[in-house]
Amino acid sequence: MELLNIYEKIYKDVFCKTFSRFFFVFLCGGADKNNIRNRVRTYLEKERFQVLYPEDLFMDMLNRDKNSDLLKYENLLADSADVVCIICESMGSAVELGAFVQSEKFEQKLIVCMNQKYARDKSFIMMGPVKHLEKKNKEAVIRYKDTEPEKLGAALSKKMTILRRFAQKGNKMQSFENIAAYISFIPVIVYFFKDVKRKELHKTLKELLLKNKELPATYNKLFNASLKYMVRSGSLTTRFDENENDEILSLSKAGYMEVNDLLKLSYAANRTVLHDKIRCDILREQLNN
Repeated sequence: MELLNIYEKIYKDVFCKTFSRFFFVFLCGGADKNNIRNRVRTYLEKERFQVLYPEDLFMDMLNRDKNSDLLKYENLLADSADVVCIICESMGSAVELGAFVQSEKFEQKLIVCMNQKYARDKSFIMMGPVKHLEKKNKEAVIRYKDTEPEKLGAALSKKMTILRRFAQKGNKMQSFENIAAYISFIPVIVYFFKDVKRKELHKTLKELLLKNKELPATYNKLFNASLKYMVRSGSLTTRFDENENDEILSLSKAGYMEVNDLLKLSYAANRTVLHDKIRCDILREQLNN
């Protein structure tokens, strides 16, 4: 069985018959070392939310491509996220709030965190974007004290836990226009293969999406950013194989457990037989090459 056919079988018969266990939070805020955003991120990740930072995922690409801009990549992440959370603690985050609140698509995902000491200011931010958002949804604005980041983290976690319950969807509905689909699907591929060559994964997944008429123009950016996220979050490990002249991807113990738990919730018929057959097909393919 060709590699592409194995990927297709894993996608259609396994992945599409499971439910997403992830809830993605695009978290905007300050960029200095003592920012509240980093402390809130730590809190949310402990609560098993998937937190996305554009600078974590796209900075290499920005440095390589002088024509690209961070706002374009931020829109990519906002599209993928279940929630766009902006902690207004810097000029940059205020600009992001102004940009996202003007988009009807993103406005519905917004949660804005305002420092309590500025809440009564008659500033452009308070009288413009924040007031506009509160008119639409009062619950979308949270006030915090900069001395109590843990309380802000707890308030956000409580709100997002409720949203997560309503956001559960089948993986069949995942769009590869979004980074979330790559972060959900790639570990399932690695789970069955155990070790996967990065170039081979990139090529075969691209062929699969092309065959299914789902290949986005941003494929390379989304693929690379998703691997970066998975390595940083600890679900994937990498090592360089000099013989193959390629990076080898494997699941960490935590990554393996995540996929294992996901597959336990599969509604595929004869699940164990199906998984064994896929592994046999992989072994046969590897022996033939």
